[in-house]
Amino acid sequence: MLRNGRNQAKVVYETLIKQITRQQPRHGMATANTKKKLEKINKSGSELPVPDETLNANYLARTLGSNYRIWSAALEKHPELKTLKRKDFMNSYETLKSLAYSVDDIVTRPMIIYYGASTLSNRHSVLLECGFQQVTIQTLAKYVTVINKPINMLKSHRFIPYDINVVKRLSDCFIWDDQPEQELASTDESITLKALRQNLLNAYLRQRLQMDEADLQKLWRVYSRVRHRSFYSVQAIIELLTNELNFPIERLRKNSFLLHADADNVKRILKEIPFIEKQDIRDIGYKRPKILMSNCDSLKQTLQHVRSFGISEDSVLRCLEVLTLGPDTVLERLKDLNEIDEFQVLGTNPRVLRLVHYQNKARLRLDYLNQLKVRCASLHILSCGSEAFAKFARDGSDRTKGRDIVVYLGNILKKDEQLLRNLLSRHPNWCHIPVLHVKQCLEFLLSKKFEIEDIFRNIHLLLYPIKRIEEKLVLLHSAEALEELQLPASNVHVLSNTEILTLILYLIESEFHFTGDGIWTEQHTHHVENFNNLLPDFPESLNKVYKYGVKPSTEKLSMQEHLL
Repeated sequence: MLRNGRNQAKVVYETLIKQITRQQPRHGMATANTKKKLEKINKSGSELPVPDETLNANYLARTLGSNYRIWSAALEKHPELKTLKRKDFMNSYETLKSLAYSVDDIVTRPMIIYYGASTLSNRHSVLLECGFQQVTIQTLAKYVTVINKPINMLKSHRFIPYDINVVKRLSDCFIWDDQPEQELASTDESITLKALRQNLLNAYLRQRLQMDEADLQKLWRVYSRVRHRSFYSVQAIIELLTNELNFPIERLRKNSFLLHADADNVKRILKEIPFIEKQDIRDIGYKRPKILMSNCDSLKQTLQHVRSFGISEDSVLRCLEVLTLGPDTVLERLKDLNEIDEFQVLGTNPRVLRLVHYQNKARLRLDYLNQLKVRCASLHILSCGSEAFAKFARDGSDRTKGRDIVVYLGNILKKDEQLLRNLLSRHPNWCHIPVLHVKQCLEFLLSKKFEIEDIFRNIHLLLYPIKRIEEKLVLLHSAEALEELQLPASNVHVLSNTEILTLILYLIESEFHFTGDGIWTEQHTHHVENFNNLLPDFPESLNKVYKYGVKPSTEKLSMQEHLL
């Protein structure tokens, strides 16, 4: 109707009159099911977990033992402990307990529990590998100091027995194809434990992963924490990744951060999360190695949060990066989706988790575009790379490719997406309408007792301003309007819902000569033409500091609006 002008509009108009004449009078009313469908739109799902309470002396005395005054003094002296979550605190405590440290030991060095459970366990293993016969709580607390001391000094203070050959002991931790005799022979006990361990680890990685000097330099520059992993842990994770997940040596070199992964944790992931939406976790871990660095319990919690918001695991596969975020971060960002209208409408989109992973960037971009009065900010634009976003902003085209609208309506109307695209594309300006407006218009029509099927038959009406639709709806209730339209009906109640919506669309477009321009509101009529004038300068370098675009200053916007 909109492309072919008046002739096609006349045919539709005459056909509509014939349909009205043949039908019996009835007034279309929406069913209760329609109301339920509306209530389900963007519903968050099940009840959300309550955040952990902060640590306090009463809780520690009651849970761990000792007494209130001791824990109160510890918290006062080390206020950082109060920032720990109870779950993390208890994990660290259980680890120390498994290493045979008592509560009385812990209260002498309370800050030791500030370190994570995996860090404490790893440091204890490193000291045992180095020949420490008894690792006291004081030694473990001073790990960084101890590891930077020469071997002969540690022996003189009886941390390590004199008769232990530390070099050979550490070398024997690895399974060598060819033991590095030169490194072993040239090392004396004046070397620090840290330097010795790094030398031996370099020799092992040269042999096992065929790393050259450039690879090793990059490893220590970028992933320096690897030098603190126990030799057993490094060897175990390499064997697990190469044998269980089929990582080739070259892939391990390119993702050398995996050397810091916990082999036991990865085994738990393989066992407890074998599949995500029928896709093998081994394939997922190979595709996104960083996921293997996440704690197994955290991954399970993240997946539970996603499901609690009604988001399928298929959406997780479309944005695996979300599994690299902490569960608390994911939960907080999922809640934020329902607080921002432009994000909420994308809640049914299978790629919605991109808004969770890139939420900080998406918020800045949305704010930036809103200040420029750009309405069509698609999910892709909000989460794409910096250069693509800069190109969109510079081009000044306030339109999308319609993907978000088609996906949203496909979920709500339960219709094929290609069918919806074919119908909507008959309107010349449909890609200039934001999906949020389509949602608001749909909800408005549902509130007026129009059913989903009636709306689908007049789907282009969702593109039009609600104010104009409401005006025409009121107009159709007047006898004069019906008489002027020469309809064979005494009042609007004789018409079906579909006929009412068709007439509304006809009345709106008749004022614009059936060009499709009825979708524009007064404030958006010349928006695209003025867009480039409003656009502030983007930094040419597109460096990381400005990766999300530059927010225009209030003064600059005010001056530009005044000039316009």
